[in-house]
Amino acid sequence: MSEKAKEVLTDLVLLKSTSEDDAKPIVDYVSDRLKRLGLKTRYYGEKDRPAIVAEHGSGGVVLSGHLDTVPHGDGWQCEDGDIKAGHLYGRGACDMKGGCTAMLLAAENLVAANVPFTLCFTTDEETTMNGAAAAAKDPAFSRAPAILVTEPTAFEIVVKEKGLLQFNITTKGASAHASMPQLGDNAIHRMVSLLAKLEDLQRMPKNPNDEMTLCVDTIRGGTRINVIPGECTAEIDVRYPPDMNTESVLEQVRGRIGRDGYGLKILHELDPVETDASLPAVNVLKELIGEDAAVISVPYATEMVMFRAANKTLMVCGPGDPKICHCDNENIELAQIDRAAELYTEYCSKMV
Repeated sequence: MSEKAKEVLTDLVLLKSTSEDDAKPIVDYVSDRLKRLGLKTRYYGEKDRPAIVAEHGSGGVVLSGHLDTVPHGDGWQCEDGDIKAGHLYGRGACDMKGGCTAMLLAAENLVAANVPFTLCFTTDEETTMNGAAAAAKDPAFSRAPAILVTEPTAFEIVVKEKGLLQFNITTKGASAHASMPQLGDNAIHRMVSLLAKLEDLQRMPKNPNDEMTLCVDTIRGGTRINVIPGECTAEIDVRYPPDMNTESVLEQVRGRIGRDGYGLKILHELDPVETDASLPAVNVLKELIGEDAAVISVPYATEMVMFRAANKTLMVCGPGDPKICHCDNENIELAQIDRAAELYTEYCSKMV
């Protein structure tokens, strides 16, 4: 464990960066470190949620990570920045300020060795990914031999991600006094009936990484216990494989609940993305990690998909256990950050 990894990650974790926080402090912190390395920074996307791009030389690998986090949560048994048994705890420690720390440490090595590279840091990955989409138009992305997203994968190499579709369903009814339900039309009852028809799509498939999954994740309806609810809304998250698209997902949904009696609104969608696992850029990374390095597909989405139009050689590989992302007591082993920094330094050097 290096003192520098501990110092930088602690600084980043203590800079709160959810979508509700001001992004300027963490943007300024990262920008200042990049400028001290002699790198010129370029900014893309929304002014209050920018993406930072910093390039050294020309034609190097792009390392990309996000600085924003999900909200903290209330079930923690430790404080942000605590270190126990070589693990640093705090929201964002694993997802993914650990990877961002490794990028900053690798940048110091690469500048000293005069190896070309580009770093990209975004601040809206957990919400819109608009920053990544805007940053992808920077010429550094199209001329890079590879784009490597440093999300936590426990050093497995992700080359395939499922598509994402998030939508809501709204049922309308009529309010009435709960003592006289015959005078109203219960929107929650309507919603329960619709969701029951989606029961088969909500069952866990045998291969969730490769098959469609559908989860009902929020439901809101009613105003008071003694009032028949006049409206109810459920939010649904779908992850689907590359042989499907938004329309084929919605056709399955409508095939079960029909086309009338509810409203449906798409909230967010991302296409599936896949990189050819036989590409030299993948093999070089695999060789550097070691014989046991796994090349895998995952059910979640990263900013990898936002870079697809600029470059077809896309991977995700970083420090930390992806299973503890968004969880209470989120943490990362500090030694993994040092390992990631060394890996990124070697990879950028070999891909020149």
